[in-house]
Amino acid sequence: MKPIQSALTKQVLTILQTIYTQGVTQVVLSPGSRSTPVAILLGKMQDQGLIDLYVDVDERSAAFFALGLAKTKLQPVLLVCTSGTAAANYYPAICEANASHIPLIVLTTDRPPELQDIGAPQTLNQTNFYYQQVKHSWNLPTIDSPNQETEIKYSQYLVQKAIQCAVSSPCGPVHLNLPLRKPLMPDLNVHFEPVAPHNPIKIQNELTSAALQELQQQLTGNRGLILAGPQVGINSYQDELIEFAKAMNWPLIADSLSNLRDYPQTITTGKWIFQFYQFLPLSMQPEVILRTGGTLVSAEIAAWLKQVQLPVVYLDADHAQLDDTLATTLALNANPATVLPQLKLNPSQPQWLKSWQQLDQNIQVFLQQTVQTTTLTEPQIAWTLGQNLPKTAQLFVSNSMPIREIEAYFGHLQANVHVYCNRGVNGIDGVNSTALGMAAAHNQKPAYLYIGDLAFFHDLTGLMLSNNYSLNLTILLQNNNGGGIFSFLPQSQAVDQFEKVFGTPQNLNIKALAQFYQARYYKCTDCQTLQALIQQIPQGLTIIELPTKRSQLTTVDNQISQQVKKLIQDQNYANQD
Repeated sequence: MKPIQSALTKQVLTILQTIYTQGVTQVVLSPGSRSTPVAILLGKMQDQGLIDLYVDVDERSAAFFALGLAKTKLQPVLLVCTSGTAAANYYPAICEANASHIPLIVLTTDRPPELQDIGAPQTLNQTNFYYQQVKHSWNLPTIDSPNQETEIKYSQYLVQKAIQCAVSSPCGPVHLNLPLRKPLMPDLNVHFEPVAPHNPIKIQNELTSAALQELQQQLTGNRGLILAGPQVGINSYQDELIEFAKAMNWPLIADSLSNLRDYPQTITTGKWIFQFYQFLPLSMQPEVILRTGGTLVSAEIAAWLKQVQLPVVYLDADHAQLDDTLATTLALNANPATVLPQLKLNPSQPQWLKSWQQLDQNIQVFLQQTVQTTTLTEPQIAWTLGQNLPKTAQLFVSNSMPIREIEAYFGHLQANVHVYCNRGVNGIDGVNSTALGMAAAHNQKPAYLYIGDLAFFHDLTGLMLSNNYSLNLTILLQNNNGGGIFSFLPQSQAVDQFEKVFGTPQNLNIKALAQFYQARYYKCTDCQTLQALIQQIPQGLTIIELPTKRSQLTTVDNQISQQVKKLIQDQNYANQD
């Protein structure tokens, strides 16, 4: 064996062994030539049962698939590709991982330094390639001799440092760039020696007595309110937050991505309550607010926060310093699971909580009655989906209209139902692939995707992953033939140009697409059939087309809004009597 081949094998083996011993066992590979030694040794690791290896020829889809894996498993995922534009196609998913604090370990292989800036094919400057969208980026050394122990140890050090960086609060993607010289074939007889994996590094968020005292002072008030935003990551704290809310008699407004709507005591109609907050009686207005989680889905709650003149405490290990409402008066970058049990506060009166729960229940009953229409509408789809998801189901929701419908119409869910969405930078690209990554992470759990036709069309190639890896996913495809969300925006006033540049109907033949990707296909036009289809446990890839009329979107929304407004006004009068 030539020294350079021995050096190549030793370096790549060291890198992969270090990644494995840091607890990374989920790997997504985009095939290519420059990544040959990494791909071959990863294949051998899979043969030894050390890792789960997924291969996807579409780099963009692969990256979103990895995002779904990491988001669902709450573990870092290794993402590997060749040089050139392959690395560029990872960019959208990395942007999402960065904004939503998901630990992706991105390993790009590269041409060696002597091939840079001379016109060599498939060569880009990949140093610091993802710039501000990763927590950090490192260039690994290029090694020609197996005797370069210093460089090999340095590679090991950088890889370990990268993984620790990715899983440290706030979590996020990191980038390792590995320049490799030819020949690219490693020693095919190499055997990976398994090492007991280490748990990812744990970050302790200790509060000083002074900080704890300030927190208690900020949270002192007769009427407290908790706003629980999206919560996905290794620093989960659902149970502690629920216990705190119960002990304090504080209403807990559960964002649709907080994964707290399976707790019956949470408030699920925050979008509606805060849309018409001005009609609440004084007895239902809070004196202090506690925020947790990421950026809220509800624009109505965010708009209210921008106007309040109240103490707002933001307590979260990943998001506390990222407040787009600029309402925070105290931000603590700490895990609520660590902090909340230490607080010693006087609880509010039980009636404070009961009044919020009663209004929440009244709105839920009204919404259930309102959406029972003969014609299938977006609100009806969202409500039916929320009411019929089985226990332990995992649901991925696309951005644009689906996540807004979920926020408005999802009530209390079955136990252990988890809802996910790429809500970091809110794109509609890569949604199919991310959902399949979610399904792969827990393939024994019922997996669903709620998506619009444009987002579905955007990532059609990602559906190949379902057949390649026997994944189970039921897709609820809301098809209003275009970009429905623009009907709610000022762009709708440009009537002459609207359909051409905003509505953009694609006239998709969903049945033909389902056949192409070997998926079961159903076309559903009524609530009863939809309910029955949701209750079927997903087997393989299933696409349920749900045709709706985009022209009715704003009309239906306005009708429901006005009726909810009247209900809240009536509640106000009742409380004043």
